[in-house]
Amino acid sequence: MRYIIDRISGELVICENEDGDTVKLNASELPKGAKEGDLLFKEGDAWCIDEKESSKRRRIMADKLNRLIE
Repeated sequence: MRYIIDRISGELVICENEDGDTVKLNASELPKGAKEGDLLFKEGDAWCIDEKESSKRRRIMADKLNRLIE
């Protein structure tokens, strides 16, 4: 299951999965460099960033925003 980091507020991280369910994590559980909008997956006991999908998702969102403001 993949989760998107919705927001980071201090030590609290709110993530949402593909079904719209949310999970709360401690910031200390995140991989180094994780930020809002990153896609995460769990490998064993550790959370990992799906770099390829995170980048792809950011490009799609930027394209949508650009179309809206043109």
